[in-house]
Amino acid sequence: MLNRRSRFVPLAIAAVGALALPGAAHAAKNVQNVVCKGSEARCTAAINLAGGASNKTINVELPGTSELRLIYAHANPSWVEGAYAIEGARYSLGGSLYTLKLNAVESIPKGAKLFLEFGTPERILNCGGIRTGVGGLIIETTGLGSTSAFGCPQAAGVARTWLKRFKAGQPVKKFSVRGVSYGCKIVPFKVNINCRSTSTLVAFEAPHNLKDN
Repeated sequence: MLNRRSRFVPLAIAAVGALALPGAAHAAKNVQNVVCKGSEARCTAAINLAGGASNKTINVELPGTSELRLIYAHANPSWVEGAYAIEGARYSLGGSLYTLKLNAVESIPKGAKLFLEFGTPERILNCGGIRTGVGGLIIETTGLGSTSAFGCPQAAGVARTWLKRFKAGQPVKKFSVRGVSYGCKIVPFKVNINCRSTSTLVAFEAPHNLKDN
């Protein structure tokens, strides 16, 4: 079961005590409001990490009277992982507002962001613990067709097949895994590959600056 207190968010325990906190600022400037972009089934919130943060309040507006819960968190660039910590995460307003406190080192450069992926627990699985050669692996059921392909082993098979074909210079737009056909495309997010079947969507992070082939 998903932990509402950001179970999947990496916390740099050793580094937290040594965070370089920026200078004091007006309280109003120590709040960041973010809209989670997507649908009532899945959305992504992008939080600015540049310049660090000191006990900064982050308010994430989730779509509608939401049942969305935090599924996965990741930073870009990846080396920023461990340079931030979040705490006090909670849901309010019927689940439509997710609030947390953010601390981050002052030296984080411009453009660095923390991405929070939200989904409905019964519709999205975080499969990041499986070794596939890709990052941020999740699978979402579309609610259409059979649910037999909804699971992390299937998601891992899709990711491995995509990566193997990509490295071999083979087409990656369309292929089948265990009898299920997928159509894949590049999307402009850190988790940048979406592979869709009739009943599921598999998403993961592969090398950026790709071109469809």
